[in-house]
Amino acid sequence: MLELLTGADSKARWSPGPPEPSVEVFPRWWRITEVSRTNTDRDLDRVSEVVGEVVIDAHAHIVPASLLEELAKTPVSGFGAARVEQGWVVSVPGMGDTRPIGARMTEPGPRAAWMCKAGVTRQVLSPWMDIQTGQLGPRAARDWTRRLNDAMSESAVSLGATALASVATDDGEQAAADLGELWKRPEISGLMLSTNPLSGPALHDPALTPLWTLAEEQGIPIMLHPPTCGPSGELTTIGGLGNVHGRLLDNTLAVTELILHGLLDRHPGLELVLVHGGGFLPYQANRLDGGYRTKEAFVAPLARETPSAYLRDFYYDTVALSGAAIVFLTGFVGAERVLLGSDYPFALGDPEPVRTVLGSGLKPHETDAILYSNAAKLFGRKP
Repeated sequence: MLELLTGADSKARWSPGPPEPSVEVFPRWWRITEVSRTNTDRDLDRVSEVVGEVVIDAHAHIVPASLLEELAKTPVSGFGAARVEQGWVVSVPGMGDTRPIGARMTEPGPRAAWMCKAGVTRQVLSPWMDIQTGQLGPRAARDWTRRLNDAMSESAVSLGATALASVATDDGEQAAADLGELWKRPEISGLMLSTNPLSGPALHDPALTPLWTLAEEQGIPIMLHPPTCGPSGELTTIGGLGNVHGRLLDNTLAVTELILHGLLDRHPGLELVLVHGGGFLPYQANRLDGGYRTKEAFVAPLARETPSAYLRDFYYDTVALSGAAIVFLTGFVGAERVLLGSDYPFALGDPEPVRTVLGSGLKPHETDAILYSNAAKLFGRKP
């Protein structure tokens, strides 16, 4: 876990896992600056040599192998698993079989090899959205998320990482109670919610007020992630672009709804993370404001003048963004609101996220914030 330290060694360290070498702030900055300044392939390759420097990937997925092995023997809440030539397949209640799950998603060896090559030293582990939930009743959904969270906790501890928890959201009071119990686990550093839950109320529904209230009071980060099969799948023209643009559209629409329904007015202290660079929102902010002005994007009057005024309250990952897009995002919301993300192990993510950030030409303190300090502060847990 991340332990926030005070005094002379004010940098956060992540444990359990191999002890971090003692690195003073200035030498760490200097090495990152030198790699960023030269911006050649040879120098960017040196990222993997910046060992001992904590570089945190805030968006990485895992399906614990122990969970798959258990499901292969005894199904849980209708979830089962079977080995196939490409790895594993999970049968999800009401959804059918998942895509094959390969070793990069399940095994520590390929994950460690990729991290070493990419220059990442720690990950915040997220569940795979395809198995986070199924078409389940409230009781079965709670039983499943309980087993999923146990497996995520076990993986986080064994990998020297932290993990994002899952809760069933059919009942806001129960979801808050479940999250409160999970937050007692030191390896749990936040919550992942689907932007479009399969069952229960929409995220902006007042029924989920207890969950938002607890997260705000306890300072629990919440990552909002679109599902694989979201509303954009209903578009007749989406074709094979669902994973390319559909996820971004689903993210954009869901977060827009949260803003327009006043979630951040009611809970201004929430720490919400938007994946995939926030979808289209930061890059089309004026269009959203125009819709609010013309009442085409309007639910009720907001406390702030425009919807885009709330965009600086979110955190954003760098997944699949170009260097130029990262520079724009950093200028729009501030470097302190941007997190390194890979979307590991998916091909549409960024296979070299550190290289992308270093090659963007940001200032050294902005680079340091994105690669390390923002995630350390957001997902850090006091001992």
